[in-house]
Amino acid sequence: MNPIHPSENILILGTAQDGGYPQTGCRAECCFEAWNDPRMKRLVSSIAILSGSDCWIIDMTPDFRYQLRMIETTLNRQPNISSIFISHAHVGHYMGLKELGLEIMNTDHIPVYVMPKMKSFLEENEPFNQLIKLNNITLRQISENVTIQLNDNLSISPILVPHRNELSETIGFTIKSPDKSILYISDIDTWDSWDVDINDLIRANDILLLDGTFYSDEELPGRNIQDVPHPFIKESIHKFSLLEEVDRQKVYFTHLNHTNPVLKITGLERSELIDQGYHIAEDGMLFSI
Repeated sequence: MNPIHPSENILILGTAQDGGYPQTGCRAECCFEAWNDPRMKRLVSSIAILSGSDCWIIDMTPDFRYQLRMIETTLNRQPNISSIFISHAHVGHYMGLKELGLEIMNTDHIPVYVMPKMKSFLEENEPFNQLIKLNNITLRQISENVTIQLNDNLSISPILVPHRNELSETIGFTIKSPDKSILYISDIDTWDSWDVDINDLIRANDILLLDGTFYSDEELPGRNIQDVPHPFIKESIHKFSLLEEVDRQKVYFTHLNHTNPVLKITGLERSELIDQGYHIAEDGMLFSI
């Protein structure tokens, strides 16, 4: 059996929906306090897998500059970006790739793992195809449930999920070490529209970072919330209520929209969620794997 390295961790780089928190142009109560208190800021949803100096990043967000700095601070050194995995073609999940280009980092052949439609999207659209032409990145096509070995101890597998797939597929990721299994699904339409039982996955994994974009259907007055489908936390809690408490405690909600009331530390919704055993993911959280 391969040795387990205590320095192998999952670092949460961001926990906000694609627009971040506070969100551009929002002058409503949900963001008012956050504009005036930088400590409340949340970066766009992303995680990093860390092992020694190596890191593997899931999703390249518009906040990548700050997230790279978070990795450097956590490791106390400059990381080796071994590869990048992109979940889908919504702006918060791939726009950070531009930071790798000639004008900024000018990286050299960083492997970027993508599903077939995501690969075509990057190949066919500027400025991302320039990253390919200038060898800043190298695209590597992946397939559902096909495991990629990261090192002797760590592996990752993509898992298809139903989501607004206008431009690409959407995938979550299972990350495994000899000791633990972590599931990361930042975006999905609903748990019921998936042909997989999420409760079974919760029981089978040790840590689950799951889509918590909206708390309820009351968050976007004046807009049709069905245009941006995500499972409401209220519905998720109801669905997960069949679980034992030890399994509910594995769940961390992430990808939080700026309107989500669980962002309020003293809010009733957050308190009730925590009382039932669930967690709200926070930027900078570190999980040993």
